[in-house]
Amino acid sequence: MPNRIRSRPYRERGSPIRLSRKILVETWLNVRRNGVYSVACIAVAGISLLVFGIFLLLDGSVNNLVRNFEERVGVSAYLKETVTPSQAAALQATIVTWPQVESVNYVSQEEAMEALMRDLAGFEDVLTSLMVNPLPASLEIKPKNPQVTAVLVAQLKTIPEIDEVQYDAAIVNNLIAFASYFRIAGILISLLFVASTWFLLSSSIRMTVYARKEEIEIMKLVGATDSYIRYPFIIEGIFYGLIGAITASILLVPVRSVLVASLQQLSFMSAMAPDSSYQIWIILVLVAVGSFLGAISANLSIRRFLHV
Repeated sequence: MPNRIRSRPYRERGSPIRLSRKILVETWLNVRRNGVYSVACIAVAGISLLVFGIFLLLDGSVNNLVRNFEERVGVSAYLKETVTPSQAAALQATIVTWPQVESVNYVSQEEAMEALMRDLAGFEDVLTSLMVNPLPASLEIKPKNPQVTAVLVAQLKTIPEIDEVQYDAAIVNNLIAFASYFRIAGILISLLFVASTWFLLSSSIRMTVYARKEEIEIMKLVGATDSYIRYPFIIEGIFYGLIGAITASILLVPVRSVLVASLQQLSFMSAMAPDSSYQIWIILVLVAVGSFLGAISANLSIRRFLHV
């Protein structure tokens, strides 16, 4: 006579808290079984995420520099020697009314020399030895939008009182191009490290799964669901990625400090220094990427072993 008494499915035994505890215990045992391989996984994940974090840090710095130059981009209209201060004031009043102009400042010859002496601190004697001030008076014009600079320059060149027009748009365009190339190179390098991390995590978890292949088959035969079998390995992958991300975040702190200290030594580069809130954002990104990478690696590694 067949036995009509059937045991409860494997997945229903125990309370959720007890099952969660068991899953965590199995995860920890898997990590301990792998030993040196687990340490290698964490190390590679940490190095890969650190490289990715440094790339984000440098990318933010370059973007800060580009944004700073875009805000400071201006047009210098050098006046002819025959232009009097009253004529320059009248010209200033006219140009400031143009729709593409935000502000216009008049810089006399004396003010231009004082600014040059500040920029060339230590060489004041050379400048003061000049018999004649060679610097012309100018109108420093700030456009409302860097995109209208070319139109503004063309319009300024038609004014007879203006001898020469200089602007910084080429510098900004070169910086934008450099930022694009830098971003592409950084993404490619980061992808290479991420791929190596994924390979090592997948290999580690696949090794654990293969060692427990018979146990997994028995668990499925007695009613264990795929999810129940999969969870310990997914949590193991998340553990590797999370610890690697935390390690990378800790190492990223002194890297940022060195970067900020180096940039602050140069006044024109100080605007590149990333603030602390940006570093917090990078840490959150590293934690998310590390955990996601670990979970995906584990899920793909265990999937082929769940078909008994």
